[in-house]
Amino acid sequence: MPPVFILLGSICFAIPLLSTKTNAQQLESPCPRLFVYEPPGAAPDKWYGIVTLVSDYEISGVWLRIILDNPSLQLGNWFGEVKTEDNKLYRVRDRNTILQANKPLHIRFYVKYDPSKPIPRLESLRLNGKTICPEGVGTAPPTSTQLYTNKELYTTSPAPTLPSRPAKPDSDNDDDYFKGDFPGVDLSPTDDDVNVECGTLAVSTRRKLVLIFINFLYLDSSKPTVHLRPKTKAGQFPWHAALYHSSGEGLNYTCGGSLISRYHVVTAAHCVTKPISQSVLDPDNLLIYLGKYYLKGWSNPGVQTRHVTKIIRHPQYSSEKYANDVAVIRLHRPVEFTEFVRPVCLWEGNKDIHLLVGESGAVVGWGYDETGRLSEELKMLNMPIIDKEKCIYSLPEFYSRFTNLDSYCAGFINGTSACNGDSGGGMVFKKTTEDQKRKAYHLRGLVSLSVALQNQAKCDATHYVVFTDVAKYLEFIKEAMMQ
Repeated sequence: MPPVFILLGSICFAIPLLSTKTNAQQLESPCPRLFVYEPPGAAPDKWYGIVTLVSDYEISGVWLRIILDNPSLQLGNWFGEVKTEDNKLYRVRDRNTILQANKPLHIRFYVKYDPSKPIPRLESLRLNGKTICPEGVGTAPPTSTQLYTNKELYTTSPAPTLPSRPAKPDSDNDDDYFKGDFPGVDLSPTDDDVNVECGTLAVSTRRKLVLIFINFLYLDSSKPTVHLRPKTKAGQFPWHAALYHSSGEGLNYTCGGSLISRYHVVTAAHCVTKPISQSVLDPDNLLIYLGKYYLKGWSNPGVQTRHVTKIIRHPQYSSEKYANDVAVIRLHRPVEFTEFVRPVCLWEGNKDIHLLVGESGAVVGWGYDETGRLSEELKMLNMPIIDKEKCIYSLPEFYSRFTNLDSYCAGFINGTSACNGDSGGGMVFKKTTEDQKRKAYHLRGLVSLSVALQNQAKCDATHYVVFTDVAKYLEFIKEAMMQ
């Protein structure tokens, strides 16, 4: 029987349904119905495999333990955070994933090894404390060997709401039970959080306790602190989102965005556009992080991850002039409003940008810092809006081409600026709502583009930044939110 080819995102690979051995490596699965090796590729130091997770009851939060018989150099995957101490036992976890009852979940991973040493083979698998491979020890085998495509795995219909905490593994001694939060600190939604008002922050004793834990966990006094862009505090900008793109062998951070509803994130159109073909990215290859503070800290307290079901890019987006640089992303299931994940308000009132010239809006992101590297902590910069004429005359050949009636300039010319990695993030202003009842943060702009340093794929912080004017696209955004 010939192998069956399955397309996951942009990755095509073959899965033998009858044989569990590859011709080149002769690797044999210890549990053929739950794990299969893929046929060997061109890389002589790497093998790929697919594990099928299945349970007869719903599991909220997945902790997978992969145990090899020999040390490897690396284990990579497209599912969750990886940790290991000896390169033989790997822990892969995503506390936001729901494994639905009797619905298989397929996870692809690879193992990189030293070709001069014995090939590390899969020895066993444990799912939330239960041994599932070899079979017959913990859970029932999968009901089907058919692989689902990403669209089938991440359904576009609303998924069940996450409980306040992931289900605890059956084994109390399993050290995989680390959820990224802390004992005694409840990160679940409070009664006040369920119907939160946009653009507001949560201030409570609970949040202060979490911040103490965060600062203690990531404190590193050995590094000097020279910051042109000051650090924010966890929960200070709870609507800021991080966009990750799956390409090659892992997830790569690409852009920022702003949460505007339980289901929607608004970002720049160029953040969801393929650079060569200019077509919209495959939603299956995007992953959105909400409530994230540390760029490389996958288990930040309060983080929620969501897959994407639809990308609505502005129909008149132009990659040549960066015109109409706005897009709306629909999440595969709603987020939970907490102290670390809350929506920002869309702009209200007068849309005339000239009324804001000289006023400063807050912009946050993990963009390049003064050392030329992506920032680890989420940083903020208050950027003043610049008169359009002043902006254009500062560098006519650039700004006359890339600014229009639906964009504006902001920032400084002193080396402090939004930069690569900040794209798609929002500029917000704290203003009184139209009903005059409260003050809240409103989204006015999206980081679009800036001048590049000569012969470098990096921004020149001595020039202004061009923002997409959100106020000019409210109709588009609201219509996209109906999809």
